[in-house]
Amino acid sequence: MSTQYSIGEFAKKTGLTIRTLHYYDEIDLLKPSFTSSTGKRFYSNENIMQLQKIVSLKFLGYSLEKIHELIHLKDWDLKESLEFQKQEMLQKKEHLNRVIRTLDHALFMMDEQGTINANIFMTLIHNIHKEEEQKEWLSSYFPKDMVEEMFNIPEQKHMELNKKMAQVYSELKAAYGQDPGNPHIQSLLKQYFELSLELYPGTIELVKNLKDQDIEFEQNAQLFPSPLSSEEDEWLAHAMRFYWNEKGIDINDHS
Repeated sequence: MSTQYSIGEFAKKTGLTIRTLHYYDEIDLLKPSFTSSTGKRFYSNENIMQLQKIVSLKFLGYSLEKIHELIHLKDWDLKESLEFQKQEMLQKKEHLNRVIRTLDHALFMMDEQGTINANIFMTLIHNIHKEEEQKEWLSSYFPKDMVEEMFNIPEQKHMELNKKMAQVYSELKAAYGQDPGNPHIQSLLKQYFELSLELYPGTIELVKNLKDQDIEFEQNAQLFPSPLSSEEDEWLAHAMRFYWNEKGIDINDHS
């Protein structure tokens, strides 16, 4: 007769809690080998083997629901399942890498500034989070290699430029309502455009490509949100018109 363990003994032997064993029994994931008339659960060495399968699959990232499905299959294509799970884990790894990268940018911005306007902060973080989607959307207008080049800047430089851009946005917000032609406002806009070209090198070539092909470009506010309010955006638009007019450039012209 095989060895029988009480639920307490089995919990101690396997390192699981009694509560977890109760739950696994309830969801039909790991049933005890025997339940007495009084409801006491007993487990066998076979249950230990079953649990090893569950623990191994859980380590590989499978959900309890998926584990339940797999261990109850008569014919289980292990290789196909593992290949699928690997792809799932790679996607999660990519997501975690983006989260860590975003946190690095956030902490870097906070190091010197301490506090930052929530809208500015969330916009900059959004741009990092949605970078791949931004590339995909831009690729519908521009050659893919041009778009990739546009985002191809070293990470440290990217963080430094984001920090500077956050500062410019903060100063623009603080200056809201002032005369758009004010030298301070125009100086901020000069910094803004210079930083934009550093953040997105090749932008001028991309816009020229649009003009040459006579393509109408429509901004996607969902992918490229503004950290400014609608009133601030309207004020900034006046300031930008003044900025370009001073340079003798008609901003209504694609060039």
